[in-house]
Amino acid sequence: MRLLWGLAWVFSFCASSLQKPRLLLFSPSVVNLGTPLSVGVQLLDAPPGQEVKGSVFLRNPKGGSCSPKKDFKLSSGDDFVLLSLEVPLEDVRSCGLFDLRRAPYIQLVAQSPWLRNTAFKATETQGVNLLYSSRRGHIFVQTDQPIYNPGQRVRYRVFALDQKMRPSTDFLTITVENSHGLRVLKKEIFTSTSILQDTFTIPDISEPGTWKISARFSDGLESNRSTHFEVKKYVLPNFEVKITPWKPYILMVPSNSDEIQLDIQARYIYGKPVQGVAYTRFALMDEQGKRTFLRGLETQAKLVEGRTHISISKDQFQAALDKINIGVRDLEGLRLYAATAVIESPGGEMEEAELTSWRFVSSAFSLDLSRTKRHLVPGAHFLLQALVREISGSEASNVIVKVSPTLVSGSDSQVLNVQQSTNRIGQVSISFPIPPTVTGLRLLVSAGSLYPMIARLTVQSPPSRGTGFLSIEPLDPRSPRVGDTFILNLQAVGIPAPTFSHYYYMIISRGQIMAMSREARRTVTSVSVLVDHQLAPSFYFVAYFYHQGHPVANSLLINIQPRDCEGKLQLKVVGAKEYHNGDMMKLRIQTDSKALVALGAVDTALYAVGGWSHKPLDMSKVFEVINSYNVGCGPGGGDDAPQVFQDAGLAFSDGDRLTQTREDLSCPKEKKSRQKRNVNFLKALSEKLGQYSSPDAKRCCQDGMTKLPMKRTCEQRAARVPQQACREPFLSCCKFAEDLRRNQTRSQAPLARKVRDMVNLIEEDDILVRTSFPENWLWRVEPVDSSKLLTVRLPDSMTTWEIHGVSLSKSKGLCVAKPTRVRVFRKFHLHLRLPISVRRFEQLELRPVLYNYLNDDKNVSVHVTPVEGLCMAGGGMMAQWVIVPAGSALPVAFSVVPTASTNVPLKLVAKGTLDSSDSVSKILQIEKEGAIHREEIVYNLDPLNNLGQMLEIPGSSDPNIVPEGDFSTFVKVTASEPLETLGSEEALSPGGVASLLRLPGCAEQTMIYLAPTLTASNYLDRTKQWSKLSPETKDHAVHLIQKGHVRIQQFRKKDGSFGAWLHRDSSTWLTAFVLKILSLAQEQVGNSPEKLQETASWLLAQQLGDGSFHDPCPVIHRAMQGGLVGSNETVALTAFVVIALHHGLNVFREGHAKQLKNRVEASITKANSFLGQKASAGLLGAHAAAITAYALTLTKASEDLRNVAHNSLMAMAEETGENLYWGLVLGSQDKVVLRPADPRSPTEPVPQAPALWIETTAYALLHLLLREGKGKMADKAASWLTHQGNFHGAFRSTQDTVVTLDALSAYWIASHTTEEKALKVTLSSMGRNGLKTHVLHLNNHQVKGLEEELKFSLGSTISVKVEGNSKGTLKILRTYNVLDMKNTTCQDLQIEVKVTDAVEYAWSAYEDYEDDYNMPATDDPSVPLQPVTPLQLFEGRRSRRRREAPKVAEERESRVHYTVCIWRNGKLGLSGMAIADITLLSGFHALRADLEKLTSLSDRYVSHFETDGPHVLLYFDSVPTTRECVGFGASQEVVVGLVQPASAVLYDYYSPDHKCSVFYAAPTKSQLLATLCSGDVCQCAEGKCPRLLRSLERRVEDKDGYRMRFACYYHQVEYGFTVKVLREDGRAAFRFFESKITQVLHFRTDTMASIGQTRNFLSRTSCRLRLEPNKEYLIMGMDGETSDNKGDPQYLLDSNTWIEEMPSEQMCKSTRHRAACFQLKDFLMEFSSRGCQV
Repeated sequence: MRLLWGLAWVFSFCASSLQKPRLLLFSPSVVNLGTPLSVGVQLLDAPPGQEVKGSVFLRNPKGGSCSPKKDFKLSSGDDFVLLSLEVPLEDVRSCGLFDLRRAPYIQLVAQSPWLRNTAFKATETQGVNLLYSSRRGHIFVQTDQPIYNPGQRVRYRVFALDQKMRPSTDFLTITVENSHGLRVLKKEIFTSTSILQDTFTIPDISEPGTWKISARFSDGLESNRSTHFEVKKYVLPNFEVKITPWKPYILMVPSNSDEIQLDIQARYIYGKPVQGVAYTRFALMDEQGKRTFLRGLETQAKLVEGRTHISISKDQFQAALDKINIGVRDLEGLRLYAATAVIESPGGEMEEAELTSWRFVSSAFSLDLSRTKRHLVPGAHFLLQALVREISGSEASNVIVKVSPTLVSGSDSQVLNVQQSTNRIGQVSISFPIPPTVTGLRLLVSAGSLYPMIARLTVQSPPSRGTGFLSIEPLDPRSPRVGDTFILNLQAVGIPAPTFSHYYYMIISRGQIMAMSREARRTVTSVSVLVDHQLAPSFYFVAYFYHQGHPVANSLLINIQPRDCEGKLQLKVVGAKEYHNGDMMKLRIQTDSKALVALGAVDTALYAVGGWSHKPLDMSKVFEVINSYNVGCGPGGGDDAPQVFQDAGLAFSDGDRLTQTREDLSCPKEKKSRQKRNVNFLKALSEKLGQYSSPDAKRCCQDGMTKLPMKRTCEQRAARVPQQACREPFLSCCKFAEDLRRNQTRSQAPLARKVRDMVNLIEEDDILVRTSFPENWLWRVEPVDSSKLLTVRLPDSMTTWEIHGVSLSKSKGLCVAKPTRVRVFRKFHLHLRLPISVRRFEQLELRPVLYNYLNDDKNVSVHVTPVEGLCMAGGGMMAQWVIVPAGSALPVAFSVVPTASTNVPLKLVAKGTLDSSDSVSKILQIEKEGAIHREEIVYNLDPLNNLGQMLEIPGSSDPNIVPEGDFSTFVKVTASEPLETLGSEEALSPGGVASLLRLPGCAEQTMIYLAPTLTASNYLDRTKQWSKLSPETKDHAVHLIQKGHVRIQQFRKKDGSFGAWLHRDSSTWLTAFVLKILSLAQEQVGNSPEKLQETASWLLAQQLGDGSFHDPCPVIHRAMQGGLVGSNETVALTAFVVIALHHGLNVFREGHAKQLKNRVEASITKANSFLGQKASAGLLGAHAAAITAYALTLTKASEDLRNVAHNSLMAMAEETGENLYWGLVLGSQDKVVLRPADPRSPTEPVPQAPALWIETTAYALLHLLLREGKGKMADKAASWLTHQGNFHGAFRSTQDTVVTLDALSAYWIASHTTEEKALKVTLSSMGRNGLKTHVLHLNNHQVKGLEEELKFSLGSTISVKVEGNSKGTLKILRTYNVLDMKNTTCQDLQIEVKVTDAVEYAWSAYEDYEDDYNMPATDDPSVPLQPVTPLQLFEGRRSRRRREAPKVAEERESRVHYTVCIWRNGKLGLSGMAIADITLLSGFHALRADLEKLTSLSDRYVSHFETDGPHVLLYFDSVPTTRECVGFGASQEVVVGLVQPASAVLYDYYSPDHKCSVFYAAPTKSQLLATLCSGDVCQCAEGKCPRLLRSLERRVEDKDGYRMRFACYYHQVEYGFTVKVLREDGRAAFRFFESKITQVLHFRTDTMASIGQTRNFLSRTSCRLRLEPNKEYLIMGMDGETSDNKGDPQYLLDSNTWIEEMPSEQMCKSTRHRAACFQLKDFLMEFSSRGCQV
C-alpha cells in the first residue's frame, strides 16, 4: 500500500512539474541599438487569479543596465503582452557595452519576484542573449546618372528614414570609394529635411572602374548603405545598337537541330532607325570572361529599317568548333559571345554592342526550391513552392512543373505523381497529403516538358518526442498582396488528447515582432492576418502551443507579391507624347500626402554606354533594403521549437529552454554540391593562347599578340619586358601574330551626296537654335501637396529622357515612382561635328548631316550664319539647296576659313517649311599661329631706397613674335605679399590653384591641389584674417582641400603607400610627402586616421638598421630627394621622412594608434642619430644640410646635433645685401647655376633661381624660424624667397612651391602686424595713342584692390615711380606666340615629331597597323567587302575606343601616324621624369587605344599619358642618351586644309624651363595641305592678303596719281621702300622675304632705314603672294609691331600694303612702257623728297 501511495505521489509531482507555471520571453535575436526593441512576454499555466508583475530591460553581460525598464503585468486571463523597449544610445554607451573585448552581445532580462517565489527559480530574473548591431533606420543613395567621365561632377542624394520608413533628421557620414576600393572622401553632414543633396568631382586622372558612394547615420556604423556608378571615358552615342537572340539560351542536346538566330537593331537615341551596315563576330566565352573567337562565323549585313537578322546553321557552328578542337559536349557552362559594330551610312559614325549572357544549357529553365520547407508534418499536407525562371532570369509563366514525391515510411516507400503549371510570375505551389506514418520525403521536381530542368530535395520529419506536431497550412498557397486577408489553418497532429486550450502566434517582419496573439483551439483553427505595408515584402508566421510541458512550434515564411509603395507617387507628362527640343514640358506630380519629391532626368544614351549595369533606385531596391532587416533564415519550420523560433529570427526562453545565441547577422549558407568543372576547359582557348596555363603567362601572350601603334620588331618589344618569365610567351605570341598579320590591305568606297539650288521658304529668326546638350537635368526637390504641375524647358538634345522621382512623406514614408520617358525629337534635324580646334587661315570643311523622318522629300537651304572672323561662301548668305529624301539622311559640305584670332560662334541653319527647319550653334575654337611663349620678370619695389625710387622696364623685341597677335604686357603690383600669395584666388579657389602651376602631373603634382590651400588656410586662421575676404572664401578653401584629397587617393595602394603612378611600385619619399600633407589636412578632409596609420606603418618598415630610410622605388623626381647622389641622397630622404612622421604624430591617439605613436617616436630618435652623424662629418651639400637642420630642429633632437647641423648649414649661405639664400649645391646632378653678380642695382629685375635653390632656402628659413624666431637671418631669407615667385604666386615646380609657401606662411605668421603702410606706384608708357599713365595707391592690408593688373603694349618701355613707406613687388607677364623655337635649350634635350600618312605606314614591311574596324562606309552596304580575319577579331576589343571607326570614305586619307623621338646629351643630368607635350595638327584627335598600348602592355614605353584639347602629353620616366621613339595614330574627324605646323615641347618635369621646343608639319604632298575653299570663300580668306601689282604689264597709267592717293589719302602709309628680294624662308604659318633696301621713300619709326640695309617682309602661307628673289619691288604700308633679331623692324604684308613689281630697264626702254615708267619715277622722286602734302 505504501508503495502505491508513493508511486501516486511521484506521478502527481511529475505531472505538476511538467505543467508548472512559466514565463515565456520572446524578442528578435538582433537588437538594433538606438531603435525600440519588440519584446513578447507570456505567462503559461498560471493558476486562476494569479497576477504577475515585472519588467524587462537590456543589460551588459558583465552587469549594468543598458536601457530603461519596461513594466508588464500578466494574469491567467490576460496572459501575454507585446512590449516596445526603448534602447537609447546614451544608455548603451554609459553601460560600458562598447568596452567589452568580445562578441557583440547584450542580454535581454525579464525581472519579477514571481520568478523566485513561484517558478522555482534561484533568482528573480530570466534572460536571453541577443546580438546587437549599430544598424538602424533606412538609408537610400541616388546619383544623377549611372556613368561618368573622369573629371565630371557627381550629384548625389541621400534619403534618411527611421525604422518605420518615416523621414529622419540626423547626422550622416558620407564616404566615397574609388574603383580600387580606397576611400577618397569622407564627410559628416546634418540633414534637416531627410534629403541630403551634395556634389563631388571625380578626379580627371581616375582609372576606369566602379565607384561607390556610401552613407550611414554617424552614430550607426552598421547602418551603411551604398550605390555604385561607373567611371570611364565615353562619348554619348548618337545611336544605340541592340543584339537580341531569338532565345536567351542555346540548347546543347544531341537531338536539337535549331539554328542559332539573333536580331540586330540600331536606332537613334530619339527612336528612329539607322541606315547602315552591321558587322558581327562570335566567340566562346568562359567563366572568367576570356574569349576564343570562332573563325568563319563573321557576318556583315545591311540594315533595313534599322534591323537585320543573322542565322547560323548547326553545320556552320560545328565547323567553327572543329577549327578550335571543341566538342558540343564541352560547351555547357560556356557562353556564346556576339559583338556587332554598326556603321551608319549618312555620317559614317560607328557604335558597338555586345551580348555576353547567351549561355549553352541543357535546359531552358532554372528551378528554385528555396521557398520549400525542409521539414514535414506527418498526417498533414506538405506544400512544395517552386520558382521557375528562364535562363535569362525572367519569370517563366505557364510552364509545367512535375513533382514525383517518394514517401518514406520505415523501409517502405510510395511514389506519387503531381503536376501543375506556373502562374504569371513563374511560381507554383503544389500541396499533397502526408500519411501519419511517413518520416521522410524525397522530391524529384522537373520544369519544362521537352528538355526539363531537374532538381532534387530531401525533406525529413522532425522527431516527435511524443508531443506531436503543429501543422500550418495557408488556405490559399499563392502569395498575398498588400490589403489581402491571409488565412492560415492551424492543426495539432499526432496528439490523441490535447491538453492546451489556445494556439499562440506571432508575426515577425522587418526584424521586429509586429503582432502577438492567440486563437482558441478547434478541430481546425483558422487565423486571419491582414497584410498591410508594414509586413511587406515578407513576414514569418510563427505559431506554438505547450503540450505536457513541452513547446510545439512551426513557422512559415510568407512572401508578399511586389506592389507599389505605401503612399503614392506618379509622374505624368501632360500633353504631347513627343516634344521638340527647347519646348516647354508640363510634368504632373501626384501624391496622396504632403511630400518632398526629388526629381531627376537622365539621357537614356547613358545606358547605351554601360549605364544599365548600375540601375537607378526603384521600389525593388527599397524592398530589398527593408527585407535586409529580416533576421530569419529559411522558409520556416525546424527540428524542435527552439530551432523554429531561432530560424524565424527570434530569441526565446521559457526558463528551461532557450535558443542558441546568434553568432552573426547573416544566415548560415546552405551547402551546395559543386558542379564538376569541364575537364576540356583549356580546349576552349585558341591554339596559341592555350599553350600557357598560368594567368600571368596568358596575359603576357595576349600582350605580345597585341599590335603596337608604331614599328617595333618582336625582339625589340620583348627586350623591354622586365620579367624573364613573361618574356618568352610574349616573344613567341608576338611572332605568331606577326606572321598572321602580314600583307593585309583594305579598300574603301566614296560617299555620295546631292546638292542643288532652290528658294527660301521661312525666316531664319523663326528657327530655334540648339546650344544646350546636358547628360542629365531636372535635379531638384519640389514640395508637393497631393498634386503639382511643373512647367520646364527641355534641353536641346534630341534623345529620350527618363524622368525619375522619389517622394518622402511624414505620413507615408518613401516612394519611388515608375520612371516616365519623354522623347525629344525633330522629324527634321541636323547633326554637326566640329574639330577640337583649328588655327587661323586653315581651311575647314563642315559636314553637317540632315536627317529627314517626314513622309515626303524636303527642299531645304543650308547655310552658315555670317559672323566676323569666318570666311564663307557669299559671306555666309549663300545657301546650298538640297533635296533630302523622305526617311533618309544627307550630308552637306561647306568650306569655311577662320580669320579671327579668338573663338567664333558658329551657327548652322537649315531652312525649309515649318516642319523641316533646324539650327545648331557651337563654338569654333581658334588658335593663333605659332607656339605660345611666356616671359616673367620680377622687380623689388623699395621707396626707402633712393636708388630704387625710379626704374624703367624695357619693352620686348623678340624677333620671333607672330605679327597681328596680342602683344600686351601684363603688370601686377602688390604691397602685401602674404595676402597676395595666400589670400588670393591663386591659393583659395579651384581655378586659382590650377594657375599656380601650369604643369600636369603624377601623384606628387596632384598635391599642388591640396598643399597651397592648406598653407593659406592655416595662415588666415592663425592671423585671424578670414574676415577680410569674402564670406564664401573659407568654404571654397575647404572644398578645394577635400578635392585635392580625393585626387591624391587615386594613387594610394592598399597597404597605405603611394606610387608616382598606380602601376609603379611604392616610393618612400612620395609616401612621406603625402603623409605630411594629409596629416595637416585631417580637420578639413575628415578622413579616418586609420588610413594614415597604415601609411606611417609602411614607412616604418622602410627604415634600415642604422636609422636611415631607403626607397625601394625612387620617385621619378630624383633631384628633389636632396639634389645629390650617394650618401647625401640617403640623408635628405631620411630627413624628409622624419619631418613627415613628426607631422603624423597628431593622428596617432588611442588604442593601437598609441602603440604606433611609440614606434614612430622611437623611429624618429633613431633617424636623428643617423642625421646627426652625417651632419657632423661635414660632407653634406646645401640641400641635404638644410633639410637635415630643419628635421633635427623640428623634432627637438639633442642640442649638440642641432648646433652641428646649424653651423654646417650657415657655412654654405650666400648673402647679398638684404637677401640670404643657399645656392651652390656640391655634387648636384643639375647644372651648376652661377650666382648673380653682387651688388645688384635696385632698378634691375630680380634674378630667378632654379627650383633646388628655392627649396633649399625654404628649408633653411623653416629651420631659422624654429631656432631663432623672426630674426635678421630669417628676414633676409624670406625677402629672397618672396621675390622668386612667378606672376601667379607659385615658384618653379611642385616641391619648391609647397615647401616655400609653407616657409613663407610660417614667417608671415611670426611677423604679422596690424601696422599699416602705404605704397604709391606711378606707371607710365608711350603708346600709339600717346602717354598712358596709371597711379596706384596700395597698402599692406588691402584685400579689395589688393593687387592691380595693368596692360601695356609689348614693345613699350614702362617707367615706374615708387613712393611711400611700404615695400612691394612688381611682376611682369608677357605671353605671345612665336614663329620658331630657336631660343630653346635643344642642345641638351632633343625631340623630333614626324607625321606620316596612315597608308604609307600601314603598308610597311612590319605589320598592318590599321584598326580592325577600318571597313568601308558606303551608301550601298551591299557592296562586297573584305572579311575580317580572326586575328583582327582577337584584337578588336583591345585596339579601339568608341568613335574611332571610319567616319566617311576619306577616313584613310585623314588618318595619320605620329612618331615622337626623344633623347638627350649624355653629359646632361636630369632630375628624372620628362614630359613630351605634342600639340596635334588641327582637327585631329589621338587614338586613345594606341596611347593605352604604350602604357598598359608588358613592354611599357610610356609611364602615363593625358589628352587635353589638342594636346597629347606623354610622361617618360627618363630621357635616354640614345634616340628612343614611340608612335600613335591620330584621326581627323573634320576635314581641314592648309594645315599649319604645330609645336612639340620636351621638358624636364621639375625644371620646366629646361626644355626643347620644335615645330613639325603635315606630310608633304598630303591632302592636309590642299586648298579646300573655292570662289568667294578663298577670296574672303585672302581678303587680308596683299596683292602684287604689275601695272606696266597691264598698261595702266598713273593719270590720276593713284599711287600717291594710296600712300597719302587712303591709308597714310608709315613706310615706303623700294627693295630687292634676297631670299625666301618659311617659318610656322608665314613666309619671310629677306630684302635689301634700294631706296628709302618714307618712314615713321624706322629711323635707321638706309640704302643697303636689309628688312624682313612677312606674308601668310595661306596667301598666294610670292616675291621672287633678285627682283625689285615698291612696298608701302603700315609699320610692324615686331622686330628681327638685330632689332630692326619687320613688316607684315597684308591688304593695306602696296606691292608693285619694279619694271626692268629693258622694259622701260620699250615705247609702250616709256610713259608709265616716267610716271613711276616721278612718284618715287616726289614721294621721297616731299612726302605727303596733307
